[in-house]
Amino acid sequence: MALFLFLGAVLSLAFLTTTANPLRRTGRSWWAWGLVGLSVSSCGYFIAMHPVHEMRLPMIDELSNLDIAASIVLIALVMEATRRCIGMILVVLVATFLAYAIFGSKLSGAFAHRGFSTQEIVDHLVFSTNGLFGPALEVAAFLVVVFVIFGALLDRIGGADFFYDVANSLVGKQVGGASKVAVVSSGLYGSISGSPTADVVTTGSFSIPLMIRTGVSRTYAGAIESAASTGGALLPPVMGSAAFLMTDFTGIPYATIALSALVPALLYYQSVFLAAHFRAHRDGLEPMSHGEAPSILTVLRRDWLYLVPIGLLVWGVLNLNRPSFAGAIACAALLPVALLRQRSPVQLVKTLFFGLSDGMRGMIGVGVACAIAGLVVGTLSMTDLTGKISSGLFHMAGGSPILTIIVAAFVIIVLGMGMPTPAVYALSAVLAAPALIALGIAVLPAHLFIVYIASMSAITPPVAVAAFAAASIAKANPVMIALVACRIAMVAFILPFVFMYQPALLLVGSLWQIVTAVGAVALGVLALNAAIEGYYIVMLDLTKRVLLFAAGVALFLPFQSLQITGALLLAAVTAWLWAGKRATRATPGIA
Repeated sequence: MALFLFLGAVLSLAFLTTTANPLRRTGRSWWAWGLVGLSVSSCGYFIAMHPVHEMRLPMIDELSNLDIAASIVLIALVMEATRRCIGMILVVLVATFLAYAIFGSKLSGAFAHRGFSTQEIVDHLVFSTNGLFGPALEVAAFLVVVFVIFGALLDRIGGADFFYDVANSLVGKQVGGASKVAVVSSGLYGSISGSPTADVVTTGSFSIPLMIRTGVSRTYAGAIESAASTGGALLPPVMGSAAFLMTDFTGIPYATIALSALVPALLYYQSVFLAAHFRAHRDGLEPMSHGEAPSILTVLRRDWLYLVPIGLLVWGVLNLNRPSFAGAIACAALLPVALLRQRSPVQLVKTLFFGLSDGMRGMIGVGVACAIAGLVVGTLSMTDLTGKISSGLFHMAGGSPILTIIVAAFVIIVLGMGMPTPAVYALSAVLAAPALIALGIAVLPAHLFIVYIASMSAITPPVAVAAFAAASIAKANPVMIALVACRIAMVAFILPFVFMYQPALLLVGSLWQIVTAVGAVALGVLALNAAIEGYYIVMLDLTKRVLLFAAGVALFLPFQSLQITGALLLAAVTAWLWAGKRATRATPGIA
């Protein structure tokens, strides 16, 4: 019954807070209240009938007309909430899948199916565990909500300010310090919130104006913040909702997923940090003034209390086999921290109230996305469209493993252009994962591949929710911000291909394999960013950029001979540049 209550609450909040109409800011119209009434009534019906439905055999016992009517109303409400919260693209996609379930029997060829009655479709989508009330909604209701509330409460009691101050103290005094503060603070906060949009709104409200004030263009400031915030969905301990869905789809414990994802996430942030570093040197930006960057000891002495709930969260995720319980412990640990920070019971109550309110608002999009993902997964499993599309991927790639992976990545990116990350992952996990696993790729790297590519939907045009959030702060074109952010985050599109063939990056293998793989890719990240940004020790001409790009590509490839060649090429270019810089300094009259 908890899922019915959760879905009813999510739908009601969705109708009361969103309209998908830019001319009206709130949804509190008579029409919205009517949809709320329908949501409460339909979910209330399933709660009231739960004892009866619990005793029936799905796909065998007949459904009553009232059961079918309530189910159709609920499906329509989920579609309308999706239109309001996410957009028409996903609604059209789901409607296409439903139309295929209804009319697919009239097709000819490989994509035809036996045909399904209305009762069979409703039974599978609403009354089985493979549809609306399946794993996706369960993860949202029992797992994601705890971490979203934790992030919202932590933000309300000053956690985002703490992360910003830590980042400022560590890198604020360096060249391009404002951009680097954005990268580090977004990574720290994003590792707890797991939401790119929340990360942009929270840390970007500080970092984007600071970057603009220190000489960074508005578009680049928004792009750095968007790329850095998107990485939060990949960085343990919390990661994003797609990683929680992965535990249900694969059965792999969340602690294993988090540990495996750690190194690629750190490499991602290395890439974004280096992009900001090289760009700052190329543009000749000055360091921030010392007065704007406190010392790390000052920050920790003042705000060390925030480390207690964060430390408990990390410990719980890694040591308990119940991530939701770990999140609940961390939430409980926030209460004494909040009381000590607020020093007023009245203020504490207000903080908790607004924190919970922010958390529930943050759950609306995730809950709706997981609900609609359940409908997609249910339709695909019912019609066996998954197997047909997987076979189609193999056929398109001509049986080539690398082409199959590239086609799968392309499909995920296209889906990500119109859907949020949870929906992209849920759909791709049933469409692309079987094709990847059939190539002999292990379940963990195959699904992490999907999580990484799907997470980039936050900066992939035309939706690019993180870029649009950054654009509202930077006052710049959101599409341009998204395109620049994709360039900055290019490594995130490459790393999944690398760890598919080098599982040592996921901490699978011997210590020597892990060290050499991580070292080679880290050097490759350095070389590629230098080539892209056009700066490495000195300004780079085209020849040196091409050499560095070739070194980066070689270091990414899973062949030891090529990695050694790439490392030697990088070392040679580095020595060449250092020698040229010393010669320039030694030349009289040249600064």
